[in-house]
Amino acid sequence: MPDQPHLEEQLLSQAIAAGLSSQLDEAETMSVDIHTDVAKAVQGKADGIAISGQGMAMGDIRVQDLEVQTDRIAINPLSILLGKLELSHPIDATATLTLTEADLNRAMNSPMVAERIPPLLLNVDGTIVPVELQLPLEVKLPAAGRIALGGKAVLFEPAGPRQTEFDVMIVPHSDHQPVRLEAFQCQPGQGLSLEFTIALMQKFQELLQLPYLEIEGMAVRVKRLEVQPGQLTLETETYIPQIPSL
Repeated sequence: MPDQPHLEEQLLSQAIAAGLSSQLDEAETMSVDIHTDVAKAVQGKADGIAISGQGMAMGDIRVQDLEVQTDRIAINPLSILLGKLELSHPIDATATLTLTEADLNRAMNSPMVAERIPPLLLNVDGTIVPVELQLPLEVKLPAAGRIALGGKAVLFEPAGPRQTEFDVMIVPHSDHQPVRLEAFQCQPGQGLSLEFTIALMQKFQELLQLPYLEIEGMAVRVKRLEVQPGQLTLETETYIPQIPSL
């Protein structure tokens, strides 16, 4: 018979679950499992935390399934009582999350995400041309191992701004090949130069090859990305200096 959680583990788990729940708008299910002892628990410390949940949403960000495992963690005990979790020191965590196609589109087109997407700076024949993506963007997961992204962008050229439409097909990283851009197309009839099209394609390729993403001060590295029709699963490693308030 497996060991039952100690009382201090139960209490700290309940307190952290309540703190997380207070920051969520929705959660179909959520569980928190903590390994600690009395001396550590009163200081908000634990040897590790496992969090799992389904249908969890914060603002416009929603995930169908989520599993998180942290290393040693220390949370400000007062912040637990106040229902706002604050880390006493940075932590490393691994996470596996599954998003539906609807989840992805909801996130990509939310103000929360849009405000964090900086303009792309393209070098076109020695001239720096800022490119600003426009909402709505459309994400499709049409087949296993394929991500389609389409939308509009504004080019801020020396002669003045103009709009174009684009469609890209991305093949995620696998054990056998790096992430790559399988197809790229700008809407015909926009008078775009070949040099611009090449520069924009190279910029997408550059973004896909980034070793990690920085989100709200967190460094996120994607270890595995699996795409099935209508659904995407991510396995990540994350350095978390502080629990973000999104």
